[in-house]
Amino acid sequence: MKTLSQLSATKLIAIAFTVLILIGTALLMMPMSSNTGTVTNFFDALFVATSAITVTGLATVDTAVHWSTTGHVILALLVQIGGFGIIGFATLVGYLLEGKISLRSRLSVFSESSATKQSDVKSLLKNIAKLMIFFQLVLFVFLFFRFLTEYQYPVDEALAHGAFHAITAFNQAGFSLYTDSLIRFASDGWIIYPVFIIATMASLGFPVLAELRDRLKLRMYVMFSKEADYSMPRQWSLNTRIVLWASLLLLVVGASGIAIAEWNNPATLGMMDPFQKLVSSMFTSSMTRSTGLNSIDTAAMDSGTWIGMNILMFIGGASASTAGGIKIGTAVVLFYIVLTEIRGDAAVNVGNRRLPRSMQRQALTILTIYSLVIIGSLLLLRFTTQFSTDQLLFEIISAAGTVGLSTGITADLPQHAKFLLSLLMLFGRLGPIVVATSLALRKTKRHFEYPRESPLIG
Repeated sequence: MKTLSQLSATKLIAIAFTVLILIGTALLMMPMSSNTGTVTNFFDALFVATSAITVTGLATVDTAVHWSTTGHVILALLVQIGGFGIIGFATLVGYLLEGKISLRSRLSVFSESSATKQSDVKSLLKNIAKLMIFFQLVLFVFLFFRFLTEYQYPVDEALAHGAFHAITAFNQAGFSLYTDSLIRFASDGWIIYPVFIIATMASLGFPVLAELRDRLKLRMYVMFSKEADYSMPRQWSLNTRIVLWASLLLLVVGASGIAIAEWNNPATLGMMDPFQKLVSSMFTSSMTRSTGLNSIDTAAMDSGTWIGMNILMFIGGASASTAGGIKIGTAVVLFYIVLTEIRGDAAVNVGNRRLPRSMQRQALTILTIYSLVIIGSLLLLRFTTQFSTDQLLFEIISAAGTVGLSTGITADLPQHAKFLLSLLMLFGRLGPIVVATSLALRKTKRHFEYPRESPLIG
């Protein structure tokens, strides 16, 4: 039997996340975690703990009403741990098991994060922690003073609400201390705008945020005639270019589709003025790509709008971010693979860079695994629950994409459906590649190749 130190990094990550979920479940089941002082149902506690660790935000109970202050603190801690992500957690596991950071762990972390200019793993962890704290602190300041001055919250309540929503918004978790999420603040720009900006920034991923920060610092050095201790290429990295342009495109296209579909819907955008409709559409488009907070009622939307939101949730945010989905980079690579085949080009080129074949295979694998998991889950729940296909598909993609939006059926799902969604959230957080390699019993190396032959396709 293998010891923990002999297990692969991906298996350790899967085990660690599972243990954290079980610990979170036990904590949330405690009587002091609920407002009523009673033990929370195991499946509800498991579901919410999984949702928190995977920074999803789906809940089978009303977050604002069911949990006590202790429960809310536990939720925030679980979300923060989950938000630190696979990168930091894998590094910490390796460090604790080996007593030092090995070359294998270092290479594994760098390949996961696509990080550059990090001298060692400790520096990478410090940079991740600094960025998380900075953005959460900025959002907390905005929310705290708004709750304190405009809504006359007591200081302790303003502190609690500001801190909780700063943590959940940055970590892309859709939990809120309000039953209607952020719908009551839909017209309050001092809350909606900061949440929108910080959550959108978080979805870009740590490598992109680090490059933005470094380039801004370098520009400041140049402006004030200071000598910088580092230099950067004139051209931005391919990952950053892909993430920034694709994020902007998805944000605008998503917002446009939501605005057109819901413009005259009295239950969503219909009663707002034109400017507020546009703001709410942009906010919803951004939140759909993993954050899960909402300023309009998702359940009241047209089913056609849900289809568009399903696509956004399926894609998600950037790699090495707290967002879920197949990731922006994967979606862009898939698009260029199709475009290359249509054009008849010999290689897949993005910008002025050629993509390696291994990356193309990875993108196709991720798409296939995600699609099969979603289709299989939909078939199972469609035949075992009374809800419509539209509602179930939305719920499944929201769970697998670790988004947290819902059509309002989560609490009414049977126990087996809640357990399945819990598995989907864990799957979505760890990623199909990590899950697949974690479940692999062994690796084999073939020392020969078969003759080549091309079957008919298409």
